[in-house]
Amino acid sequence: MFMNRIEVLQKEREKVLVNLAENKGNRAKWLTALMDIDDEMEQMTEIKQKN
Repeated sequence: MFMNRIEVLQKEREKVLVNLAENKGNRAKWLTALMDIDDEMEQMTEIKQKN
């Protein structure tokens, strides 16, 4: 379960980084999305390490 979700998050993170680079007008939106993805990935890593 974790690996699939992490893979999805990594792909989504790549898309967000592209949008962040290309859409200068929406930087706040893309930065927020990036932070959300990074936070979820960090939480999943912490859970995985505890198990």
